[in-house]
Amino acid sequence: MGNVKLLLSLVCALLLSACQGDDSVADKIDDARSRNDGPALWKVTDHNSTLYLFGTVHLLPEGLNWQRRDMRAAFDEVGTVFFEIPDDGKAALDASIYQRQYGVYESGKRLSDHLDAINYKRLTAAAYNVNVPPQQLELFKPWLVADLLSIAAAEQAGLKAAHSADSHLRAKAKAARKSIKYLDDMRSYIEAVALQPDWVQLQSLEQTITNFGDVATDIRKVNAAWLVGNIELLERDLIMPVKANFPQMYDALFADRNKKWSRTLDGFLQGDSNAMAVIGIGHMIGEDSLIVQLKELGYETRRVRRYDLPNN
Repeated sequence: MGNVKLLLSLVCALLLSACQGDDSVADKIDDARSRNDGPALWKVTDHNSTLYLFGTVHLLPEGLNWQRRDMRAAFDEVGTVFFEIPDDGKAALDASIYQRQYGVYESGKRLSDHLDAINYKRLTAAAYNVNVPPQQLELFKPWLVADLLSIAAAEQAGLKAAHSADSHLRAKAKAARKSIKYLDDMRSYIEAVALQPDWVQLQSLEQTITNFGDVATDIRKVNAAWLVGNIELLERDLIMPVKANFPQMYDALFADRNKKWSRTLDGFLQGDSNAMAVIGIGHMIGEDSLIVQLKELGYETRRVRRYDLPNN
């Protein structure tokens, strides 16, 4: 339970439960490559400072070629890199503590008491599908079970946080001795989900186990859209349905955090330094996005696209 990476999957599970898919994603990848597209990057500026916003996905296969010239040039330009949450030994310990505090039922309560017969069968099938004995989940609350099952399904398909852009750029920033800062701490990150009402947690778990067989396929569709910077598809098929179907989770995971992070980044931009924020792509799209928040604070914000030479 001390694995920090487990915490990333609930967002993924919520997004994927709303994913409608797109049969032309492969064709769009080929077309976009010819236009030099890549994962979306934005530039935020005022009179004396620059902030790049690089949208990421948190679960990728090993060896995927996602790095593009525009991102690399921006990364080399900055002295500070922001990430969502810490990923070190202390963060792992904190995750373990808060998972136990918020994710385990009190004595005498069990997960199966909150599921009807159909959903309990779905839970059992999902657990066996990823080689997790269902009885091991009985003491865990719905938000943590959805998290554990989703990340297990993704990792079984070779989609891992260890291969993510976040993980790679964190290591690269450390190697380059850049200043590393964080937009959130582990406690607030977990509490955003763990303190949701029981019925909201159950709703997300039921969506996860109902669509469990499609988890890996849907993650690949999301990754394909991300790889070419297709934020229109991601907004239409992911963010908008989550906002409509899971408003409480949407506010806690996206809208509220975007407002909080925009204030932190505004404080940085008041100085005269350059930085990059490496943040999940879901925070960059939609009417409550970090992009919108920074525009409303008066910053000039534009999408970066490299057309002067191949973006590879």
